[in-house]
Amino acid sequence: MTTTAGVNSSTTSALTGSQTSAQASSSVTPTSKALQKAGERIQAAVDTSTTQLSSFGVLKSAVSNIQLAAHALHNLPSTVSTADLRTAASGFAAVFNNAISTAKATASAVGASTVTASAVRAGSELGRAVTVNTATLDAMKKIGFSVLRDGTLMLDAKKFDAAQKADPAAVRTTLAKLGQQVDTAAGQELATGGTVASSLTSLNQLASSLKAQQSALLKAGTAASTSSAASASYGLSAYRANA
Repeated sequence: MTTTAGVNSSTTSALTGSQTSAQASSSVTPTSKALQKAGERIQAAVDTSTTQLSSFGVLKSAVSNIQLAAHALHNLPSTVSTADLRTAASGFAAVFNNAISTAKATASAVGASTVTASAVRAGSELGRAVTVNTATLDAMKKIGFSVLRDGTLMLDAKKFDAAQKADPAAVRTTLAKLGQQVDTAAGQELATGGTVASSLTSLNQLASSLKAQQSALLKAGTAASTSSAASASYGLSAYRANA
């Protein structure tokens, strides 16, 4: 009896050990490995998409700000003081420069070539709005504006003040034209079909698609786990029935 009990105990331990090992092995099946790799790929894409959306959101905000500043510049009241006019001009330059810098930062942060191209294009269109009209550009230079090599603007306050004393009407006219040109360009970027707007639409669609893929993958993983557990349970029941 003792020997038989010992044999039965050893057999049970061996079977239990084999079962545990088999369960551990079956938990990492080819299917689960494939699902894990797919999940990692999708997560990487989600991380990239999140960065792109965040960067383009910042760019949209910067373009919106320059549109507001430009609109204000070409709609200045006739009663605006000399000091306020200079403040408006320098403020416009600062907001414009931020938009140009943001476009460049977005282009370097997003990674994907097509999205990078969109950010570069948005910055280029804003820059072109300043330089496209030769007459306006020449007038800008006369009142102290300079277009730097990186596309940003610099305002010489002394030259601007001198221009206001010499011909205040010309200064107002120049600022109004500059504001109108940039306002139009920024509006086109933000409008449906514009570079910024269309890029955000595409990125949001991609984010939704990736979310759906993650959801589908999660369901597939749950189904695979349930199926594996059911198979293991069936095998154990069969063993017990035949023991």
